[in-house]
Amino acid sequence: MKKQLLLLLLILLFFKVTAQECNAVLFLKEGAVLEYTDYNKKGKKASTSTHETLTVSEEENKLVAKIKVTLQEVKEEKPFSITYNAYCENGIFSIDMLRSFNISKLSKYNTNEGGGFDLDIEGDILSFPVDMTEESELKDGSFTIKIGNNGFALLTILTNITNRKIHAKETITTSAGTFICQKITFDFDSKIGIIRTRGSGAEWYQDDKVLVKSESYNKKGKLIAYSELTSIK
Repeated sequence: MKKQLLLLLLILLFFKVTAQECNAVLFLKEGAVLEYTDYNKKGKKASTSTHETLTVSEEENKLVAKIKVTLQEVKEEKPFSITYNAYCENGIFSIDMLRSFNISKLSKYNTNEGGGFDLDIEGDILSFPVDMTEESELKDGSFTIKIGNNGFALLTILTNITNRKIHAKETITTSAGTFICQKITFDFDSKIGIIRTRGSGAEWYQDDKVLVKSESYNKKGKLIAYSELTSIK
């Protein structure tokens, strides 16, 4: 009887600790807003995007956050919005791969304006283990975006992210503050219609979860663009 009671207490403690880890994630709180500023390779502002947590619900002992990202490009008058999900289960954070995609490539198909465009998105979920170290293994992922108009297929976008690696921690400073971040690098292979692009990227995560900065490089290793967390609300 004592062993059963001890086991029950350990289970309850485990779920309490992991729940606290999940609740500590900044954007797993309804109403949280993270603002990012995107720059081209010369450091000129290209767009801003806000990531607003609309809802947080519990599904089968897993927290699920629905996040709306709204992109406002410098040269465009109308914003573009789309949603993705973030998850936390047993302290392990994961996120829809759409979060890693440059959504400015979708803004011309602005479904917010009722233009008849449909977006069908299918893909993997990228996970981030608790207390990431350079020895931690990160899984690859892929996703597909199919763009249609009034029932007709217009364009298919395929993206693969591979060779994800964890590097030493670095200190990153933006207008939102100074953060101690875990650096992750990866390779990407994207095909938009018949156009294929290969390159690599680097991302810096505070507390292994909150993206603070990201950089994209072409296949020759030259910087294409970068993004920084510039506001937390």
